[in-house]
Amino acid sequence: MLDRLQDFFISLFSPWIPIMGKISPKVKYRLLTACFMADLVLFCIVRYVLLKESYFYNTACGIFLMLMIALLSLDRTLVRKPWRRSVSVAWFGMCIAFTVSDLLVSKKACGLGIVLALVFTGVFFVWQNHSRKDLLWKSFKDSVKITFLLMAAISFLFRPFFEGGRYAGIFTNPNTFGLYLYVIFAVYMSDLDWNVETGKPLKKCLPTYVQLALVIFYLSVSQARTAMLAILAIFILWVVLRVIMGRKQGRYRNFVKALVCFFVVSAACYPLFYAGVRNLPELVGNPILFDEDVLYLSNGEKIEDIGDKVLAESDAFESIQLPEKKLEDNSIWGRLVKSLDGNETLNKISSGRITIYKAYMQRLNWHGHKRVGLMINNKRVSHAHNNWLQFAYTYGVAGMLFYTVITVLSIVRSLYFYMTNRRRNATYAFLIPAICVGFVVATMTECLFLPFEVFPAFAYWFAFGDIFETTIEEKEVAE
Repeated sequence: MLDRLQDFFISLFSPWIPIMGKISPKVKYRLLTACFMADLVLFCIVRYVLLKESYFYNTACGIFLMLMIALLSLDRTLVRKPWRRSVSVAWFGMCIAFTVSDLLVSKKACGLGIVLALVFTGVFFVWQNHSRKDLLWKSFKDSVKITFLLMAAISFLFRPFFEGGRYAGIFTNPNTFGLYLYVIFAVYMSDLDWNVETGKPLKKCLPTYVQLALVIFYLSVSQARTAMLAILAIFILWVVLRVIMGRKQGRYRNFVKALVCFFVVSAACYPLFYAGVRNLPELVGNPILFDEDVLYLSNGEKIEDIGDKVLAESDAFESIQLPEKKLEDNSIWGRLVKSLDGNETLNKISSGRITIYKAYMQRLNWHGHKRVGLMINNKRVSHAHNNWLQFAYTYGVAGMLFYTVITVLSIVRSLYFYMTNRRRNATYAFLIPAICVGFVVATMTECLFLPFEVFPAFAYWFAFGDIFETTIEEKEVAE
């Protein structure tokens, strides 16, 4: 089956190889970077350029960009590649479960299984055949850096900071802003790891430290707790891996120097960044305000309750009323729901997530539901604030089980990829586990699964391209 799928990709893309060969490598690289940049801000393109706001337009544009990425990545004859059996079975099993659910229940967010099984794996296959995959990942990283710096320039000049409020950058929601910051942090941390691994001098590394400091600053003023946990997990992961590498190599100098520089530069830049975000918009005098802007206060309140959009849905949500008292249920599931529901402190700290989790748990089935959101006690909730519950609710319990296996494999295989490729692919080796670990932590309390609606989901699914391969091109080298 996998060989037939790869043969399909070969027959689909091979005729384009001579055509792509006529384009200079520099032009292809720039176009590839532009495609990633367009995917990163796809929600803005669809909404403000196409004047649309729907899952269909986002998905159609996203598929087109993925096809362009695949074509621009062609550089030599395509051949079959060995795919890791465990990852392949879980991946395509998950895609089949999603597709079966789509067939059983008509959805607003349909086609995810087909997109992952055909579009994403098609790009994976092309990238695995490329002679310089590190350059392809460099285009991905450069797109994230360029858009981040553009966003920072716009934010510093035109997006005002309100005292006592949470900062959202160019977004309308600080939580959404924070989730994008996790991917940006992963990109810059992969650069930092590259610097440590290769022993680059401090002068050449300084831009990386300054931009990491900017990410930390934005994270602190956004006060996005989920993003804080995700970024903390990435940082701890990096420290642990570098300590392990230091013990094997018998030296810690580059790592300690990088760690000290990270904290010193972040502390030194913080007051400068804070002064800029407070004063520059007033000096420019031309603030950019959106109709959907919501002022989130530091105490957890918000001036206008619009909610977090994962998918634009206009139809009425399925409604559920949660009674204050329930009949006694001594099953394991019943005791779990009861213990969560009775913890009012935890529910308050989690911004009502326990109530949301309980409502979604009571609606789980094997075939899924039409919509992503739910009406809980006459209040509209846009999503489950948890990927596992969201997959179980939208695509059925079977889809959630396959997704759970994929989650475990993404962490295990990405760490193995780093341990075996940290020298040959030093430019992006840490990026793969950083994206995977940060995503898993973030999706414990947020919902990220549609690749063309939110970029963190795109980055996670895209990271599987290197996890699929069984051929490890570099064995551990004795230092």
